[in-house]
Amino acid sequence: MKFADIKKHIMTGISFLIPMIVMAGITGAIQKAYSWSGVPLSDPTIGGLNYSGYSILKISDYMHMLGEMNSNGFNWAYAFLCAGIAFSIADRPGIVPGFAIGYYAGGPTKTGFVGAMIMGFVVGYIVNWMKSWKLPKALAGLMPVLIIPLLGTMIATFLFFGILMKPLSMLMLAFQGWIESLAEGSLFVVGAVIGACMGFDMGGPLNKTASMAANALYADMPDGIGGYAESAKIIGGMTEGLGVGLAALIAPKKFTEAERNTAYTAIPMGLCFITEGVLPFAADDPLRFIPCSMVGAAVASGLAMAWGVGTPASHGGILVMPLSNKPLMWVIALVIGSVITGVSYAFFKKEPSPEDNKEEEIVDLDIDI
Repeated sequence: MKFADIKKHIMTGISFLIPMIVMAGITGAIQKAYSWSGVPLSDPTIGGLNYSGYSILKISDYMHMLGEMNSNGFNWAYAFLCAGIAFSIADRPGIVPGFAIGYYAGGPTKTGFVGAMIMGFVVGYIVNWMKSWKLPKALAGLMPVLIIPLLGTMIATFLFFGILMKPLSMLMLAFQGWIESLAEGSLFVVGAVIGACMGFDMGGPLNKTASMAANALYADMPDGIGGYAESAKIIGGMTEGLGVGLAALIAPKKFTEAERNTAYTAIPMGLCFITEGVLPFAADDPLRFIPCSMVGAAVASGLAMAWGVGTPASHGGILVMPLSNKPLMWVIALVIGSVITGVSYAFFKKEPSPEDNKEEEIVDLDIDI
């Protein structure tokens, strides 16, 4: 398997992932902005029947459901990533088993981005192997609608839960515990570690592990280090999108037209604390982009914690800045980190070749039923 093929499959999975992440992040930000206005959210669950009490006349019910889309959307995103990679390898028969197993790589098992990505490849090649089977004509017609979705999911489930899930989950939990233990030392170091993790894999396992560690610190110490850790997490997860957008503005000739459009789109995503908008750059140019991203995020998060910048929220991006105990320092830390990422990446990024500037092929993903 060539590196170019691996990259193509990952980029296809990311193209499935990003729209779901955008939806989940922004619906959550809208709901949080509404709830912080002082109007309580209602719960349309009545009598044990889910959402049976929903009223179209109550904005609080609608905002409650946007929160549901937010919380579920991030788990669905892993399913989309896994399904996208499996689709790239095995075409449409890979979508169902990829989606089914990818969902469990998110919240339920904590294996995150890496688990979903690995299982995307596993599912894709399992389905390709099944497509090579020579079956009687009576059974061949059942392959795409019954045999592959069922057996492919069963095999992938056995491999994921039997082999991959436990070691990856244990590794992530151990890493989370290490980050929490750092809280006894320098606040700048704690924030820098959280920020570096946020900038390393943009929504992947280290990012999510650092995020969970910050949430755990906030649960234990909401009025002190925990609040600072939440600021470090949010600010560190915003610098990547703002930084790559700044780099495209500083050095537009170093970006293809498609890359510039992606970079500009990453700016509003970054403001909403959606780190995944920069995944195309991390996948396409990891040796240059990831170090720039990590340094900018580490400095921003470290400064936020060292300055005692607290945030009483776990998500929301720029919308939660006014809730901070030091909103001006919150913004200064964000600007410093974003400038470091943007200027350094603009300097280190190579100019595209003439072939890179050619119009990219658009793949039609419409599925006929």
